[in-house]
Amino acid sequence: MFPFRILLVFNIGLIAGVFAVIDVKPNYPTLVQIKGQSSNLVVLGNLSVDISYVTCQIHSHTKNLTLSSTPEPGVGRSSTGVDVGIVTVLAANQTEVTWYVISNHTQDVQVLLAVFPMSGNEPFVGGCNLEFSMENDANLLVSYTETQNLVEFQWSNVPLGPRSGPPNIPTCDNQTSQKTLEYAVYALYLTDRSPQAYFTAMRKMMTARDVMENGRMLASTSNKAASQKPEFYMAAYTGNGVIYNLVVKATTSRGITMAAYFSQVTYSCDLSHEDSCQMYGWFWFLLAVVLGLVGIFLNFLGHRYFKTGNFLCAFLGFFIIYYSVLTLYAHHLSEEGIWIVTVILGVLTAGLWVGLYQLTGVATLSVLLTGLVAGYIMSSIVFYSPFGNLSYWGSPFNYSMGFTCGVLAIPVFILAYTKTLNILSCSLIGSFLMVLVPDTFLHSGLKYIVLTSVRHSTDTTYLKVINTGPFNATEIALSCVWLALFALGTVVQFYRDRNKPDFPSSIRQCCRKVEPDHDRVPARYRVEPEDESREDPDERSPLLNHTINGHYREQAAPT
Repeated sequence: MFPFRILLVFNIGLIAGVFAVIDVKPNYPTLVQIKGQSSNLVVLGNLSVDISYVTCQIHSHTKNLTLSSTPEPGVGRSSTGVDVGIVTVLAANQTEVTWYVISNHTQDVQVLLAVFPMSGNEPFVGGCNLEFSMENDANLLVSYTETQNLVEFQWSNVPLGPRSGPPNIPTCDNQTSQKTLEYAVYALYLTDRSPQAYFTAMRKMMTARDVMENGRMLASTSNKAASQKPEFYMAAYTGNGVIYNLVVKATTSRGITMAAYFSQVTYSCDLSHEDSCQMYGWFWFLLAVVLGLVGIFLNFLGHRYFKTGNFLCAFLGFFIIYYSVLTLYAHHLSEEGIWIVTVILGVLTAGLWVGLYQLTGVATLSVLLTGLVAGYIMSSIVFYSPFGNLSYWGSPFNYSMGFTCGVLAIPVFILAYTKTLNILSCSLIGSFLMVLVPDTFLHSGLKYIVLTSVRHSTDTTYLKVINTGPFNATEIALSCVWLALFALGTVVQFYRDRNKPDFPSSIRQCCRKVEPDHDRVPARYRVEPEDESREDPDERSPLLNHTINGHYREQAAPT
């Protein structure tokens, strides 16, 4: 045993002469500088017998690095990427573990390096790997499309127990042991795409406790069903950085223990090509300004100028309908073509809708559409919350019926008070359009409330996506501004129209006669006001005054 230790020390010293040694402290993430075209050695020693396995992970911002358990990287013993890690199971008498960090870049790379010893009571994270390259793999595989992020992982196993004896690990096919494990996915949105924001947020998503305190839990699952795939679909917003991590919880006779996977970040784009990370360009900023002006009008003058406000709200409602239908079925049209056709059809239909009020004079029908647009916003808010992530909404019928009920909620309960419904709806729609202006320029996430609902109506596969989006200090402040504008617009409109007719007159009302012939009272039966110039009636005055052509005629007293 003694010559073996001398040989081990000699080999480590020989390797250290080739590799640059990185000083690392367990359970303490550290920023280190990796030299260009270099190989680095990470050594962790003095491991106690209660430690069953150790995880090592590295995180850079945009540069791919290789983390290996051997000096020569290879399949099954190394991992390459921006956010990668390795799970190393310790032998019975092992007190030291070594990893290798290799950089092929010409420039230096700043890296967040973290090493976490895990006790035998904690779940064996990534211990039931079936598809990834390494035998035990706690890495998350994140891929993205324009609207969805796919987060894939490998199942874990029950705690390994102490290293004093031979390991007694149940097989991954043992459903009894797998039922004791629960998985929960968490997300933390980044404030911007800078390296400083990346490293600051990554420090908060390392351990299971940190992930649960700083991240937002989106969904949970288990390995109870054989058909259950280890994956989650998340909403993707181009250019918005988000860190995903998974916490596995084991329930045993000794209590509940937890372990975290290796955090993974995605911006739903390629940061090396900045143009691909722009979700919207100058056209969207111009559109936001135009919508903001429309919002000011609706919020403060929508009911005062009823026909104009009715046209704008009808256009918004029909725009969503036409855009959803054309996106689903008009595959031969480009995105620009769909927009042009949708705008034309929306203007024509909104004009016809206002003309319908002019012909019928029925304000209730016109206000109903405005209330439905406001209901669409309210239903979008409800389904953008965790309520919209319930598994019950995974069925197309359940989701469509639930969302429709949310749209109908506002007009159904307030339609009897037509003027009140119109003022509240115009203020809600207008205040939301006003808030979209700072929301667009600040790159915050309030716009995703409606965007999520539009995606559900235009993408048949979006039901499996977990609705999520950034809701940080900026979104909280804009939400408060939205509520304040809504309240202010409502008060202003009620005050301005307190002593005025509820709705303006239409063409039919203007052309209608005030006193039709069939409604007139015959002149001979008309009650005329008393003529003060006449003498006071006495016992000889007639009880009825007859009139001729509307003039009084005295009736002679009977002889």
